[in-house]
Amino acid sequence: MRTSDVAAGYARALFELASLADSVDATEASMIEVARAVRGHLDLRAALADSSVASDAKRDILRQIFGESVTPEALAIVTTLVSRDLTDSLSEVARIFGEIAERERGIVVAEVTTAIPLDEALRTKLSEKLSASLGRPVTLHEQVDASILGGIVIKVAGRVLDGSISSQLAEVRATLSASGGE
Repeated sequence: MRTSDVAAGYARALFELASLADSVDATEASMIEVARAVRGHLDLRAALADSSVASDAKRDILRQIFGESVTPEALAIVTTLVSRDLTDSLSEVARIFGEIAERERGIVVAEVTTAIPLDEALRTKLSEKLSASLGRPVTLHEQVDASILGGIVIKVAGRVLDGSISSQLAEVRATLSASGGE
């Protein structure tokens, strides 16, 4: 089974737990907090990944650090992941959980790739236009990729809208190659 399939299974289970406890929003924030903390603290990440540290000790560490600040559902999944040596999957579980939560709320996720970060005005305008076009609220998941040179690539609702300069240049090259460079 692929790591992403495992992460998706844990994220779905976490969503079901959080839904039953009516704590989806708080659990989403908790997962983001835990994933950020583990990713950002080398000593913590090393301790959680260390096979010589007993699972009970790892769970105790997590409870001491996050016990009061995260939902019980998030803590349960995080301790389970760590005890099963899946610490590296924390960020992916948090990401997939967020996607599930947004989908269940009726929010469409649009993956937006630009060569430089979007400013707030453009982000708002893009979100409004996509929401109007799709007839549902849209959340932007932004990525910066300098290799597209400029423009924007939007993946939403199973479609890819590629307005990047790199793809336009590729089309020009293909046209010139097909015409024999004349």
